[in-house]
Amino acid sequence: MNSLELAHSVTDYVADIRHVIHENPELSYKEFQTTALIVKELKNLGIEVTQWDDFTGAVGLLKGAKPGPTIGLRADIDALPIQEESASPHTSKNPGVMHACAHDAHTAILLGVAKLLSEEREQMPGNVKFIFQPAEETPPGGALTLIEKGVLENPKVDALFALHHATENRSGQIGIHYGQFLAAADQFTLTVTCKGGGGSAPHKGVDGIPIAAEIILALHVMMTRRVDPVKSALISFGTINAGSKFNILADEVVMTGTCRSLDPEISLNFPEMILKVAQGIAGTYDAKAKLDYMRGYPALENDDRMTTLVEKAAGEAIGIENVKQATPLLAGDDLAYFFQKVPGSYFWLGITPKTGIIAPAHTAKFDIDESSMEVGVAVLHSVVHKALAEL
Repeated sequence: MNSLELAHSVTDYVADIRHVIHENPELSYKEFQTTALIVKELKNLGIEVTQWDDFTGAVGLLKGAKPGPTIGLRADIDALPIQEESASPHTSKNPGVMHACAHDAHTAILLGVAKLLSEEREQMPGNVKFIFQPAEETPPGGALTLIEKGVLENPKVDALFALHHATENRSGQIGIHYGQFLAAADQFTLTVTCKGGGGSAPHKGVDGIPIAAEIILALHVMMTRRVDPVKSALISFGTINAGSKFNILADEVVMTGTCRSLDPEISLNFPEMILKVAQGIAGTYDAKAKLDYMRGYPALENDDRMTTLVEKAAGEAIGIENVKQATPLLAGDDLAYFFQKVPGSYFWLGITPKTGIIAPAHTAKFDIDESSMEVGVAVLHSVVHKALAEL
């Protein structure tokens, strides 16, 4: 049987796993039940398991009977702090927590792949590591900790692959991209402090709110004038907090936001650009500006050779007509840390049904077309076999 036919044979298994995880979502760093389920399933498949007393997540090592490379497959396992409102019969049983980014499906798919490959170990030339990573949704994320714990060593991982759901692709399709794929995703807090004063006599005080407003507008303009327009640079403000009463001028304005870019050099310069604008404007009005800048996940770059491998393997599994070219996004993912250590490729798994109707990820009504999971299993299964044969 080919990879798609084999994937069909574990459809019910994958769906059942996904339903259990979806009904019992757990937030970042607290994925205890999810980890226990993963460990149980891996051990039932006769796969060697590594887990930790001080950290969630687990790694399964499937050793082939023949020598060869070691291929890594990664799935994220954490949920989001959202109250589910979907029409699914398997809605969350945990109030205020929901799998709104399909990590339940990613995990179930990887267990489905593990089930298939565990039955092929006698013919397998090499090893496969199944990396179930916690805390993708919450920086600093789980990837760095797993790397520090040695998940890419003993045996050394030669290549790593992962999928992620994509609403822009139809079920039955995947999306691939060569090169820079996801952005560096940083966050910041910008604070303006000033004298304040009375609303009836602003000329006798200093009003923090219009200063902050001017800074925000200037920063948006700066992104279009200080950065090459053919490159990506984004600043978005998420919160603004200021003031205590309708007739008192705010003496402090606290703003939070995010900076995104596919270009590492641009990302490196974001703090300097923000501070120069903010301090310049604040100083004009006898105010001060302070910036607390927190680096997030680095930009994610797909390796060309590994992406070619995915393209060919997916074409064999589901038909090359279903392998689409994906557009880079300014979203972030800590899978980028793995790709700094090991060549790999990240691809989209289409989850949108033929009706084209689906709620966006990270919303209360989000759900997936479960038929897409069969495609995810098939593509990863095919990728592993091609990687073991060619690397």
